[in-house]
Amino acid sequence: MKSFLKAAGLSVAILTTSMYASAADAAQKVGYVSTGAVMSQLAQKNNLNEKLRAEFKDRVAEIERMKEKLSEGVEKLKRNGELMSEDERIKLQRDLQSMESDYKLKVKALQEDQRKRGGQEESKLVKKLKTAIDQVAEQEGYDIVLDANAILYANPGDDLSEKVINAVK
Repeated sequence: MKSFLKAAGLSVAILTTSMYASAADAAQKVGYVSTGAVMSQLAQKNNLNEKLRAEFKDRVAEIERMKEKLSEGVEKLKRNGELMSEDERIKLQRDLQSMESDYKLKVKALQEDQRKRGGQEESKLVKKLKTAIDQVAEQEGYDIVLDANAILYANPGDDLSEKVINAVK
């Protein structure tokens, strides 16, 4: 009976230490990144808005000229419409309608192109951000990195946002 108790006690001791070892292995280092704030800082750092504005400045200027010309035509019609012959007034109205249609079409095309290019640039930033997060997590020994918006509470020491910003190339 005594040897049975010794064996049982030894089994419990081995089982207990193996449970603690498994629990220690299961503990993971978890960090977090405020991706929204990091993305906005990276966009500013890369002058994203200025790049896009410069890329589309000629088209925006053309649209502004069209808008000005359309406004002048509307003013002319209001001011001189009653003094014009019916043929002149109808011709001016048709010209204005044509200009307005062209203006709306160009504005829509510009907005679509700006949205598309903005999405492309944002996609590049997301790839850079992902690469930087992976790099920082590996260097710092983190097993899991979460978005700060998905966390209710976390130790500020586990915030990797600044390190990620510095790691982006």
